[in-house]
Amino acid sequence: MNRLPDFVIIGAGKSATTWLHMALRKHHQIFLPEYETPFFEDPYYSETDLRDLFLALQNALPSQVVGIKRPNYLCTPGCAERLAAHVPQARLIAMLRNPVERAVSQYFHMVRSGRIPVEDPNSAFSRYLNGHFEYPFLDRAILKFGLYAAGLSDYVRSFPAQQLLVFTDLDLNRDSSDLFKQVCRFVGVADDFVPKTISWRRNQGVYSLPLLSLIRPLNAWGHAFVRPTGVAEQRRNILAKTARISAVFASRISGFSRMMAVDTRPVISGEIRARLLEYYLPDIIKLETMMNLNLDAWKNLPSGAGRLHHVAGPASP
Repeated sequence: MNRLPDFVIIGAGKSATTWLHMALRKHHQIFLPEYETPFFEDPYYSETDLRDLFLALQNALPSQVVGIKRPNYLCTPGCAERLAAHVPQARLIAMLRNPVERAVSQYFHMVRSGRIPVEDPNSAFSRYLNGHFEYPFLDRAILKFGLYAAGLSDYVRSFPAQQLLVFTDLDLNRDSSDLFKQVCRFVGVADDFVPKTISWRRNQGVYSLPLLSLIRPLNAWGHAFVRPTGVAEQRRNILAKTARISAVFASRISGFSRMMAVDTRPVISGEIRARLLEYYLPDIIKLETMMNLNLDAWKNLPSGAGRLHHVAGPASP
């Protein structure tokens, strides 16, 4: 039987969506593919050929609630309309992180993956905020994917309000177990199941510049990138596979060092944080009104040093 998703995790990237994905996959009443499902992100997909989507969901049991995840859906133009056309009954979940923190985290992800060079992040963000990008996809991935109100407005127009559930990092920090239970109730499964890994972090980033200088070329050797879009494909040879495995191992070292309270994160200057906040503030204010949220915590710069501040608890960096 061909299944369509009952719910979709639409975003945002670097905002604990992997944590939510992994937690929901452990619920016996839920089926989620192991990997992301970019089907509706492609503007050239065939409206009459859903075989790739059906294939991704083919192992779901008839009794299970079926979901997919793709954080890029939130702010990619056209995705809301495509989802509404094919799965109008789907329930949508958005996890949102302070957009300044998300932008910095996404930047380091782009460095680690091999897409952009290792350099002083303050210099890079100064260029980006002046509109100068090495590749066109960086504008969207690093800056515009944090314009949540702009992205959600398409979904508000395309879906009934009761089918959209929005959380922020503030909710996650407050009580991750309660957040998980709310999601379970929203998608229609029992909320008395709590996975043992609910407090675990996922996708811990790498912020040490020396480690990034090691990991970045390994990922660059292990993947082929389409520079205009940033799309990556794994190279199919033994050297490339070895490079990818080595990059993962080095990333684990970075994550372990942070577990041991060794802060390897570079300083993001107060000036850059202020400019990023200025960029996002109009959208934050719109988001508060649109979704009836109090985001005062996002509208203030952190006191003290300008280091990247992690989402507390199990969030993705």
